[in-house]
Amino acid sequence: MDAQIQLGERTLSYRLRRSARRRTIAIEIDPREGLLVHSPARVDVDGLRRFLLQKADWILATTAKLDQARARAPVVSWESGSRVPLRGGEVTLRVQPGAARPAVSLDAEGMLVCTPHEDGLVPAGERVRALVVGWLREHAAEVVAARVQAYLPRLAVQPRTVRVREQKRRWGSCSAGGALNFNWRLILAPAEVLDYVVVHELCHLKELNHSPRFWAEVAGILPAYREPRAWLRNNSLLLDI
Repeated sequence: MDAQIQLGERTLSYRLRRSARRRTIAIEIDPREGLLVHSPARVDVDGLRRFLLQKADWILATTAKLDQARARAPVVSWESGSRVPLRGGEVTLRVQPGAARPAVSLDAEGMLVCTPHEDGLVPAGERVRALVVGWLREHAAEVVAARVQAYLPRLAVQPRTVRVREQKRRWGSCSAGGALNFNWRLILAPAEVLDYVVVHELCHLKELNHSPRFWAEVAGILPAYREPRAWLRNNSLLLDI
């Protein structure tokens, strides 16, 4: 259910999600979905309004940060000269059409994308994006696997599997059976951000929760983990290509 509320000079839309199992109201601001309100089924509209007004300062401040991030988010046209984020920086695309076979490579001048002859069925930009994303996913899988191996001796754990996938809302996950999954878009972020997510999920192999003991495990490996964690929270839209 979508609704609106006036907070100061701003009228904000929000998505309401009710659940009979919830006991308290909770709010979150998702980079893609905006303001989300999770409410027990019994809470009426007036109760929700009062709660949101009490949290107005936090909502407005967080929304302002999100607006700033959206303004900085990359707009990739997927043609020669376009800039693509990679490892916290950017690379310039060089598109070479009419190649015998599609290929993507990285060199000192940027990213070379060789595309096959046009068939009139798929727009050129979509072809380039598909090739680049495919290359990024393969590169992410290699880097994540290497960083997992680098941290394993320090944690004395062993994941069952390590996979890099397309994930809409999560940067990483750890199952009860020890399967680790990572979002391929981490390859676009600074190296220390990718390392933080790797360590975070590896620590879940010891503590499958977010208790003080879990965060102590993370801090034991990355004492400054709060910085990359905050970067990911505040800049995730920069990785949405």
